[in-house]
Amino acid sequence: MNTNLSMQKTIRYVAFFLIFVAAVSFLVLRGADIRMVGDALSKASVSYLAAGLLMAEVFHLSEGINLRTLLRSFGYPVTFWQGMKYAYIGFFFSSVTPSSTGGQPAQIYAMKRDGIEVGHGTLALIAELASFEIAVFFMEIAAVTAIFLGKVKPTGEIMTLAVLGFLTNILFIAGLLMVLFSHRLKERMLGLVCGLIWRFPIKNKTKWQEKSGEMFRDFQSCADLIRREPKVMGKVLLVSVCQVVCWFSIPFMVYRAMGEDMAGYPELFLLQTVLYMTTALLPFPGAAGISEYAFVRLFAGVFVKNPIAAATLVSRGVSFYGLLLISVAMSAILWKRRSVKDSFA
Repeated sequence: MNTNLSMQKTIRYVAFFLIFVAAVSFLVLRGADIRMVGDALSKASVSYLAAGLLMAEVFHLSEGINLRTLLRSFGYPVTFWQGMKYAYIGFFFSSVTPSSTGGQPAQIYAMKRDGIEVGHGTLALIAELASFEIAVFFMEIAAVTAIFLGKVKPTGEIMTLAVLGFLTNILFIAGLLMVLFSHRLKERMLGLVCGLIWRFPIKNKTKWQEKSGEMFRDFQSCADLIRREPKVMGKVLLVSVCQVVCWFSIPFMVYRAMGEDMAGYPELFLLQTVLYMTTALLPFPGAAGISEYAFVRLFAGVFVKNPIAAATLVSRGVSFYGLLLISVAMSAILWKRRSVKDSFA
């Protein structure tokens, strides 16, 4: 991996992301009474916002715990802080790159530096992602049921995106599970990789083919281990459910922080689930733009005491931008201190 090139790409991604966020903030605030927005922000309950931020941090914590659980089941003595490092790095690069394409490669690179084989690291990430998406799917079923019963009423393009997002997640989960457990599919993938190696002008083609075969065999052996020990995936899935419940509960904490009381927790949770469904198809960095737009469309009817622009800024600030800042700081700290001793090990 070319570190200098990687740094240049990262700087470009971050610069583009900041410009994009500034544009989104401008659109959210356009037409709003800035004084009313500022007043609403200044009156927000700090204790509720702090609780919301702690619930948001469960997102990082859960991913770190799950990656540690999976990698330790593969025989790697991964510490608590190593798992957290992979979680923070993944969140940062997923947030600033289109379609979250930068997260997994950055995590694989960090794992490789810690002596974890690429195939094993890849499988751990796929298993963790599958667990997260399955947990989300449970919530989406409840949201779809609420839509059919008329308890949640998304309209127009929000409804279209939500339905497409739900269907996409079904296909995505099916694909992840096939990659995890279909031996035939992995054989075909290995054949495709070997074919590409011989087709492109690559030196030491036999050596690369042998490495690819070894990586796929490692991947398969770990997949077999997960299949033989379902308790591991059961633990991971349980943690993922807690992760999703906490993350989707943040709008309720923001709601109460801003002194609102008309809607209850179930309604706000379902609205947040629908919001997540609308972002599944769109390749915006960190779902910026579509998340703010969907929040305004979905939550405008429940925030009656405060400008919806203020509620949007606070909710996204806690659930995404706050997490992004934490991931930047912690990634830098843990990257430089790879030998941090883990008191939780």
